[in-house]
Amino acid sequence: MGELITSVDIGTSKVCVIIAEIDKSKQIRIIGVGISPCYGVKKGIVVDIEDTSKAVSYALEQAENMADIEVDNAYVNIAGGYTKFTKNKGVIAVSNENREINSDDVKRVLNSATIISIPQNQQIIDIIPLQYIIDGYDEIRDPIGMTGIRLEADVDIVTASATTVLNIVKSVNGAGLEVLGIVAEPLATSESVLTEDEKELGVLLIDIGAGTTDVSLFKNGSLIYNFLVPIAGNHITNDISIGFRIPYKESEDIKRKYGLNFNPNVNKKRIIEVTPIGSDERINITNAELSEIIEARVNEIIEIIYKELFKRGFVKDILAGIVLTGGGIGYFPKGVDLTKKMFELPVRIGKPDYIGIQEPIYSTAAGLINYSLKRKFNYYVEYNNVHNKKTSSKANSNKGLLSFLKKVWEEYF
Repeated sequence: MGELITSVDIGTSKVCVIIAEIDKSKQIRIIGVGISPCYGVKKGIVVDIEDTSKAVSYALEQAENMADIEVDNAYVNIAGGYTKFTKNKGVIAVSNENREINSDDVKRVLNSATIISIPQNQQIIDIIPLQYIIDGYDEIRDPIGMTGIRLEADVDIVTASATTVLNIVKSVNGAGLEVLGIVAEPLATSESVLTEDEKELGVLLIDIGAGTTDVSLFKNGSLIYNFLVPIAGNHITNDISIGFRIPYKESEDIKRKYGLNFNPNVNKKRIIEVTPIGSDERINITNAELSEIIEARVNEIIEIIYKELFKRGFVKDILAGIVLTGGGIGYFPKGVDLTKKMFELPVRIGKPDYIGIQEPIYSTAAGLINYSLKRKFNYYVEYNNVHNKKTSSKANSNKGLLSFLKKVWEEYF
């Protein structure tokens, strides 16, 4: 068996776990998938560690049973709106006598870039190299093997609330998994649904979850702007519940069965039976009435996004169009039409291209696999062996938390 990489996508309404096998040619094969409802997260923030740990455990158990293997570590996401990107520069002298740059030099220059003042309640979770500069020559993507005296790196330092990070770590540790790294969600998702050409030219990624909508603009291969809209799929469900006076669970079922798969070519007078709260009798509503409620909220989300980007002058940078993804309403066909109308740009649905997970709901979990594999080739993150047997959840929780903090300290300080 090849190398294993496990990802844990913690969302507002669900936890998704994917186990992938990497063969000798660095091809990814999905061997295990698990998904579980999650009630310990609100708007992308862990508010109940125990409930979140239970959701991770259940999804992990499904994935391990499918893969017929146990894993004991994983990469985890954090909502992009709760992270901060700060540009900085690292500079070192090349250590080899022959002046040939190796992986150790790359690690040293990236670590030197972490010498930066950050608030006490924040911590570094990632370093993203934007370009390397050798003796004044810039725009170098991979300096290893090249010759020079002075090596510089322009980087994005990704920071997040220490409290938020530790709550995520504790939730995952509680399921018996060690956290190998925490990745900003837009960076992970972009690896599974965007092309390199799109990210170079300028593309807008709209990731619509259950509690929040993560909006990210990529250009010249890098994330240049990101923000969170506190409106998403759950708000649509709530609108349906209020509009027709029906239970929330029934509203969610109706939204997924009729609303998200609504086809404008189908007769809008199609009848849907519902049971109002406080009544034993079923009543009829039409697909047109349901669609009207859904479209109003979707249009609000798209309008908020457009106004924010227009206010900051970023609309002109979206040259490659817009990609919708996420488990909220990213796969709602009408959302594509509404987005096209608002932005007057090409719009498509983004989803992973792996057998068994070709749905927008898996975009972040699949992207975590891709991102972690890509980071390995940047030589500045050491990966632990994923073949060890899991210990008990309690023991692994303490071990995982201490290991994660030690790893962050060693890598960045």
